[in-house]
Amino acid sequence: MLSFIAKFLAALNANSRPGEIGAAASFGFMLALIPGGNLLWFALFILVFLLKVHLATALLVMVLGKLVVPLLDPLIELLGLAILNQESLFPLFTAMADMPLLPYTNYNHSLVTGGFAAGIILWIPLFFLFILLVRLYRSYLWPKLAENRLVKGFLRYPLVKKISGAVGKVGGFWKGVR
Repeated sequence: MLSFIAKFLAALNANSRPGEIGAAASFGFMLALIPGGNLLWFALFILVFLLKVHLATALLVMVLGKLVVPLLDPLIELLGLAILNQESLFPLFTAMADMPLLPYTNYNHSLVTGGFAAGIILWIPLFFLFILLVRLYRSYLWPKLAENRLVKGFLRYPLVKKISGAVGKVGGFWKGVR
């Protein structure tokens, strides 16, 4: 987990494109919304590895999102039930049940359907929000943190030196601080 955080912090300060970080965070949150253990979750998880996104960011957001999503479960289930109870979609769901692999996606489970729908709805807003946050962090927060005396003092501790050395190898994260 510490390596994911280190790689995420390195990506925030490296020359990686904010779009890669934004897409990774959006996919990570989508994976957090969908309950694991079904074919849909595994397909999206594999898709994250095939696309050009920052993997550590996706995994970190997914892990942190899994801590928050249980609070949203009642809303996600309501969304899933609303979709699954649409009579106009019954022929589609029947056809999907007859296909070879689609039943393993658990599309007929309200949390899976609601999580997938919420993930699709929130993907683009989260993408642009994370891009904005990365740009704001790089423009305003990081220069102030790099010059802060408390941060410089904190970096002198032996454990922090080891961690910052590892992070420095990953992407030059502490380059502007030393």
